[in-house]
Amino acid sequence: MFKHLQNKNIYYFLLLASIIFHSVISFENITFNLYFNSVYEEYGNFFKSFEFLSFSDPYLTFPIWGYGFFYLFFGKSVLLNLFIQQSITFITLVFLDREIIRFKLIHKIEYFRFFIIFSAPWFLFHTQMWPKSFASNLIILSVLLLFHFFKSKKYVFLILSALCFGVMQNFRSDYIFLFYLLVVYIYFSKPFGFENTLKKSIFPIIVLMLLTPWMIFTYNQTGRTLLTSTNAGHVLFIGLGQLPENIWGILPRDDDEVMDMTLKEEFGSSYKSDKYHENIFLKNKFIQLIKQDPTEWIKKCFFSFRLLVFDPFYVGNIGSFQQNGFSNVKEIRKLEDLIYRFEFIEAKKLISETDWRLSYKEVFQFFYTLFTKVLGIILFISFLISLILSFYKFRFNLFKDKIITLLLIVIGYQIAISVFAFHMSVYNTTIYVFYLLLTYLLFQKYLSIKQ
Repeated sequence: MFKHLQNKNIYYFLLLASIIFHSVISFENITFNLYFNSVYEEYGNFFKSFEFLSFSDPYLTFPIWGYGFFYLFFGKSVLLNLFIQQSITFITLVFLDREIIRFKLIHKIEYFRFFIIFSAPWFLFHTQMWPKSFASNLIILSVLLLFHFFKSKKYVFLILSALCFGVMQNFRSDYIFLFYLLVVYIYFSKPFGFENTLKKSIFPIIVLMLLTPWMIFTYNQTGRTLLTSTNAGHVLFIGLGQLPENIWGILPRDDDEVMDMTLKEEFGSSYKSDKYHENIFLKNKFIQLIKQDPTEWIKKCFFSFRLLVFDPFYVGNIGSFQQNGFSNVKEIRKLEDLIYRFEFIEAKKLISETDWRLSYKEVFQFFYTLFTKVLGIILFISFLISLILSFYKFRFNLFKDKIITLLLIVIGYQIAISVFAFHMSVYNTTIYVFYLLLTYLLFQKYLSIKQ
């Protein structure tokens, strides 16, 4: 099989087969009724007329509006939107493959192609109706184009990278600090000199230009120009609740009672946690709680890292788990929670005492979901091992490699969000192929020295 994967046409065919397979097994549970899609529909209506009466909430600043363009152009057809998302995913993977070959990053491309084809978390991630799919492809294209710029010193690739990143920022707000990191890295990388420094400024200028419409929109909504949406405070606050039985009494839920009482005391019963002032208040409250009990926050960070290891990537929704339309779903969630807490005896007891009522179809869905989770765990642990071994061998010389450094910046940023703010496996899956690529490159680099 590996020999056949040297042929790019066979690889492309198998890529399409994998995309179709994961789309088919997910299709009955793909819906526009999740992930704030009703708000994106309002954005779509707004783009038709630019009439602010399109919004049910007159002060709307969350979520950011990018996915509304899908509603504007493609409506609510699941099949059409799925086709568009998966087509972009296919193009991204083809571009990744060509860049790897162009710069001879991988010695035996057929092995890496094999891992891509069987990347179930990645393909399932792109089956859902959400902005994360488009944003994921754009950030991958942006980073690859940025690497191309570093290798070729041709500024056209820096411009293309900035275009991808700027558009992506209209779909996902949480990468704004990654934008700052990349700008700093670009300025401190070759080529140097006054003229090149001026030319490099095209990256932040283009990204900010593409965010200017959102800044104008948010000024109309809040009286302030914002680069992002306004739910960061909400996420940071409930993220403290990811530590079980924490001293703050916070739960990692959107309807957390502690957050509810805190906001009511400050803003009254008509508050909305994703509004501008509430967002600022919750950010400050988050910092205040950490200052009061830094040890508890450190415990929270360690527990979040444990969650990251045991639940690193998205496992899909092929069994309607998210809508709780799956037999024994409560027991399955309880079992998952016990494993995260390392309460294995209780987990074993739950398995033996549960009256499992899964249909044949659900058995397949359950085990494929389990396979996807195990695959993700193996990749994440492999990434950690390869990183530790490579750093032990090369120390800081490891960062002389541009592609490895770029990938580490992106992955490190994503891990920081999971550990210090709020861990959701779906966010980590945005850069799944970067985890796979970096792990492969690190093992390849380490093994080549050993040989």
